[in-house]
Amino acid sequence: MSERAQAICAAAVTGALVGAAMVSTRAVSSDVSPETLAFLRYAIGALVLAAPMLRRWSVRFTAKDFCAVAGLGILQFALLILLLNYALARLPAATCALVFSTLPLVTLCLAIATGREQFSWPRLIGAVVAVSGIALLLQPSAAAVGSAADGWAWAALLGATFIGAACSLLYRPYLRRYPSMYVSVVAMLVSVLFLAGVCLARSAPLLPSLSGFQWANVVFIGLSSAVGYFCLLWALSRLEASRVMSFQALAPITAVLIELLSGSYPLTWRLMGAFVLVLSGVWFGTHERRASAA
Repeated sequence: MSERAQAICAAAVTGALVGAAMVSTRAVSSDVSPETLAFLRYAIGALVLAAPMLRRWSVRFTAKDFCAVAGLGILQFALLILLLNYALARLPAATCALVFSTLPLVTLCLAIATGREQFSWPRLIGAVVAVSGIALLLQPSAAAVGSAADGWAWAALLGATFIGAACSLLYRPYLRRYPSMYVSVVAMLVSVLFLAGVCLARSAPLLPSLSGFQWANVVFIGLSSAVGYFCLLWALSRLEASRVMSFQALAPITAVLIELLSGSYPLTWRLMGAFVLVLSGVWFGTHERRASAA
């Protein structure tokens, strides 16, 4: 398998893990504060990533780069997840996944606006087709929660989406200078310290009282964050940011599949149509890139 194909697989894994983690987050968000859940999520993730690295740490960051990576970690892990957890506590997981799946479009717009990528009609069409598939599937769910009472939750969800798109672009220079694993560890460890401070400031417990089932969900969220974040940065170091983020369209598909298996969603033509549109959109963008590179 070529390095490009491996990067595409890594991006796809990240998208699927985001959807699965959203479902698990929804399962525990009513009993855990957003700050505590974010802290536990990345404390577990940081432990998984850092454990094999600390004994053989061989990379030295410049002070400027360390602060930049730390800042990106706080944005992506602390602020983004706090906003996302706030939204998930008030909106359905499928709806949050729908809005979050617009990351490819937001990333593409930011990349073009900042001159980091060139405009491409096939790439834009592919992203629109993929997001249209998610909208087809989840439109009734999104419409059901569109009341003004959820305004803050929607604002938090949109803010999290914008931060995710911006961070995917801002990481690129540091991924060219340092290995992905080291960038992952630094960003996540700093964010854990920041989140611990947030929990203490808001009197939120670091270790809440949860059932065994809830702890299983929390551990899964942490493990998926560790694997997903490393895969994300590894893919970003080898592919364009808009291409990597296009695979976030797999997140709501994964969330719906899990809810389908649990009986929350029926098997309908919407589900089948969404699969076709999402996979077609992702394939269309990938095919366009290969053609342009030929």
